Amino acid sequence: MEKALPCTARCVTAWALCAAAGAHGASVFDASINRLFITSVSVNGASYQNVSATVNSFTLLGVDGGTAGVDSFNPSNNLLMLGSVVFQGTTYNNVRVQLNNFTLLAATQVTSVPNTPTTPPTPVTPVPTTPVVPTVPTVPDGALTAATTCSLSNFQTDLMALINQARASARTCGSTAYPAAPAVAWNSKLFHASAGHSADMASQNYFSHTSLDGRTFDQRITAAGYAWSTIGENIAAGQGSVSAVMDGWLASPGHCSNIMNSRFTEVGVACVVNNSSTYRSYWTMDLGRP
Repeated sequence: MEKALPCTARCVTAWALCAAAGAHGASVFDASINRLFITSVSVNGASYQNVSATVNSFTLLGVDGGTAGVDSFNPSNNLLMLGSVVFQGTTYNNVRVQLNNFTLLAATQVTSVPNTPTTPPTPVTPVPTTPVVPTVPTVPDGALTAATTCSLSNFQTDLMALINQARASARTCGSTAYPAAPAVAWNSKLFHASAGHSADMASQNYFSHTSLDGRTFDQRITAAGYAWSTIGENIAAGQGSVSAVMDGWLASPGHCSNIMNSRFTEVGVACVVNNSSTYRSYWTMDLGRP
């Protein structure tokens, strides 16, 4: 059995560049793949680390070149402030950017811990050796509702049309060329797994392929009752329509590769909204082959 993850050799190279720049706190923008890496950024008072996003369209508002400030992002107007960013080998300070269209790929929220050095550490309770069976958050089993489709009309029909339209023609994802692939079919168990993860991200305000309780996407899909030989997952956050999320995924080499992978025969996609969360809408696409 194998699992497909949205990353390529070029992605690894860009991450290496990001790690090198992270030593002095600078963000990195790799124009060859439209990928932005931010070491740490403040969003509505919360702190996020190791942020990566595919930036499909942006407007540069200004660069003052002064002493580098802090990185911050305002999701209400998509205004990004980068205290320091490396672009084509040159470092620019205090860059203001309007993100017109982007796909968030990864981010880790930092939880503040009170500084109480005089407090004795809490004793560690031994972990039981009994295996823990992963569970799927409570969502309607296979049923598309307003809550699991971001209240978007024609959700499943529009998604299947755009997915299979993309697979119907040869396409280059990053630097990898893919031939046309057969159409995929909707699978209710994959949708159930997708809906569970989107609901979990939205309710707990995080963005990652790994759930906060440590579950990975293969565990979630297995727990949903899907017997697979090959699986993959795409996630996105902040998009308000089916066309916007598909545009973002197809513009990202790794996510595009999952969509064009001819080994996948079935798919399920969900979108869950929480107006109190950072990115409001959280999307999950699970692909598989029995």
